[in-house]
Amino acid sequence: MKNRTVSALSLVVIVAVLVALHPAWREPPAINLAVPFAGTPAEQWPDGADGIVVPDGSREFALVRKALVASRTDHEMIARHNPEQFLALLDPQVRAEVAGNLPGWSTRIKAGVRLLGVKASGRMTMSERDGHPLVVTDYVFAYAFAPPDPSKLRHQREMVVASRNQVSYAVTPDGVWPSEARGFQYSVACGAARDGFLAPQFTEPARPGTGLADDDRRYFSAEGPLPTPNTCG
Repeated sequence: MKNRTVSALSLVVIVAVLVALHPAWREPPAINLAVPFAGTPAEQWPDGADGIVVPDGSREFALVRKALVASRTDHEMIARHNPEQFLALLDPQVRAEVAGNLPGWSTRIKAGVRLLGVKASGRMTMSERDGHPLVVTDYVFAYAFAPPDPSKLRHQREMVVASRNQVSYAVTPDGVWPSEARGFQYSVACGAARDGFLAPQFTEPARPGTGLADDDRRYFSAEGPLPTPNTCG
């Protein structure tokens, strides 16, 4: 493992869906800020770290769970943009490289947007690579944001961004070693995503004609391959 470098990140597919699910003549429904995931596929998911469940009590799963919590749900990383807790879990040989590419390995929300909650659903499995345990994770994290003007939203799920992340971690005696990552983001602000941050689509001007009209439940599922449509261009 000493001579190994972090694998190149696979392309992160960024999808921004223009939610045009209701004809313009209909009265927009009331937006529930008190229950931000109401009526969305993530409504019944566990909150934040509670949704990251390990298959057994092994050290490998426990370390990777800590890495997922620190990189995807912890306030220090996602809101304060402080990666120290996450980096401290990594094998020292790979910390500098991961620190230089945080958007590939973590979630940080754009400054100025207000996060209302995080939900998580997915799984992790273990195999082996290069003589070390390899934990493969596949999770969807749902982030709910407060809109400046709820009356302008047409559906509750416009408040929610879904981010599916498939990340593999080798586990060495000195910590975890992120090795591969692929991801897909649904209903995001494209400009923020290109800058390496997460924000809901309503924070940027809508782009007519680029929305996805089909059922969005598949974007909230960790089953099957990553979706492929890309409306950010």
